[in-house]
Amino acid sequence: MGGFTEAHARRVLWRAGFGGSPSQVRACVRDGRAATLARLLEPDGRRASLHGPAPMKLDPVNVYGHDVLWWLDRMVRTTRPLEEKMVLFWHDHFATRDQDTPLMLRQNAMFRRHALGGFGALLADVLVDPAMGGFLNIIGSDKGEPNENFARELMELFTLGEGEGYTETDVREAARALTGYVEGDTVGGVLTSVRFDRDRHDTGVKRIFGHSGRLGPQDVLRLCVAHRAHAPLIVRKLWSFFVDEPLDRATRLRLQRLYVGSGHKVKPLVGAILAHPALYAHLEAPTMVKAPVVAVAGMLRASGTPVATEDWTWVLAGMGQQLFSPPSVAGWDWGPAWMSSNAMRMRIVAANVLLQSPGLEVADKSTPVDLSPTEQLERAQAALGHPWASRRMREGLLSLARGYRAMAGQDWQRQVAADMTQRAMRHLLLSAPDAQLH
Repeated sequence: MGGFTEAHARRVLWRAGFGGSPSQVRACVRDGRAATLARLLEPDGRRASLHGPAPMKLDPVNVYGHDVLWWLDRMVRTTRPLEEKMVLFWHDHFATRDQDTPLMLRQNAMFRRHALGGFGALLADVLVDPAMGGFLNIIGSDKGEPNENFARELMELFTLGEGEGYTETDVREAARALTGYVEGDTVGGVLTSVRFDRDRHDTGVKRIFGHSGRLGPQDVLRLCVAHRAHAPLIVRKLWSFFVDEPLDRATRLRLQRLYVGSGHKVKPLVGAILAHPALYAHLEAPTMVKAPVVAVAGMLRASGTPVATEDWTWVLAGMGQQLFSPPSVAGWDWGPAWMSSNAMRMRIVAANVLLQSPGLEVADKSTPVDLSPTEQLERAQAALGHPWASRRMREGLLSLARGYRAMAGQDWQRQVAADMTQRAMRHLLLSAPDAQLH
């Protein structure tokens, strides 16, 4: 792959997190690829997971939209960007919605504990997670009337893939094996645990994937994770989350062996993906579309702007990604699906919101009138944390600056032109096509 340049550093910081500041990019180049990946995969446990105090008082349980702001703030201030990116991955993989906010926040914390750990342990906690229990009817599924919702999605979405190596009989038998869970403890009227009631559990013989016995909940999870279709699903999903290049057969088989051989641990698999040359393809012509929350968190991180306005809640929803409320149990559609006409309009609005922040807004008569087009561009990029811009984008911005200068004759017109140039450059660096890709 050659040397580890700023382009390589920017790529891995975006794919394995939410971008980085110029100083973070330089630190990655200085330390090299191996040290950068090691730091992402093994963050210093002695450091706080968040940098600095929260910029605004948030009440995610009681105030509408503050749950979204609370998580966005974590993405912006995190010192463990890969961990937070994996929380986003698991939130999409185990998509849950329409549950009480305290339950969703507890689930979010659970995903953070298991972010790069073993899949089996994560799945076991998902099974007894109160939010998931209510969403897919694990809670209350009784031996007299087994509910198939969780068993079906466990196979179709969480472990095996649609139609991959299981039958309707397997789903029904798994539903029987998963019976017996009821509401557990509550604190202040909020459910905090799920309890297994053996009297409500179907203790009869079941047959799942050709295995027969008096199978229970943990047996179902074990059989799903051990199934031949499981490793291919997880490898494909993690690959497409981080890499926009096709997954070739040799790489897929190698990653599957690594995942299975590690005991289904996620960290070595993610590490191998982040080190793969395909992640660094097309550095000067990226093709992976930033998810809305990644784009917003990245703009804030790079420019050093805190989450200090409630506007980000409705902006993200308009861009197509309302955290804690995925559209269905299948999660969001990623990639080009983010680029609908309305979502793109909201990405322009997002740039407007950011550029109203202190330090980023261009006040009248604040831009030196004698700046050259190149100096104007450097000023705009510096204010925003030096976002990436292609050669074509840079040429377009320089042409724009020359056009404004050419129209200005009198002194007052030169000042207006200088301010307009700076405003336009900053906005386009945040809203034009280059800003939507990483």
